[in-house]
Amino acid sequence: MTRVHLDHIALCVRDLNQAIEDWKDIFDVLMPEMNDTITYSEGSSDGTAMVWATFQNPDPTGVSVQMWAPGSPDSWVHKVLNKRGEFVHHIAFLSDNFGHTMEQCRAAGLPVLLDEDSNPDTMPWLKWNFLPEEKAHGVLIELATRYQVAGDRWLPHPGNAENQHLRDELESRFYVEGTQS
Repeated sequence: MTRVHLDHIALCVRDLNQAIEDWKDIFDVLMPEMNDTITYSEGSSDGTAMVWATFQNPDPTGVSVQMWAPGSPDSWVHKVLNKRGEFVHHIAFLSDNFGHTMEQCRAAGLPVLLDEDSNPDTMPWLKWNFLPEEKAHGVLIELATRYQVAGDRWLPHPGNAENQHLRDELESRFYVEGTQS
């Protein structure tokens, strides 16, 4: 059975470094454990350069807070920020069987934005697609491949349907005849 969970809320910000510092202050008071692991990354998707940081919730199915900003000057993101100001860009759900989740969305008639799933150029294993703001009453819904956090990096989750080969390798390395080695 496919499992999907709410993973993070993402804010589009002008100054990523300032946003990180402000959220550290907030988490110092409200949830200090959120400052323990922050993942940083950059890449481009559909030709738009982005930089982002995610305050990882230590609970693997807890909600994290992500901030992203334009990674280059004069992108469409700057125009949106100038018009709207900083805003909640998306709410992300992760699936352990992304292809199946997308099939379910399409079969249910949900308005999926992209005909072909997208991914950041720095993580080709990570797939995503979106449901539009109009359907979700003002916020973009991101649907993505479940990942795991290792230090300050996102890695493919071996429990995902598309990563059976990773799961098989781990089981062969760490389990012998049904017992832990």
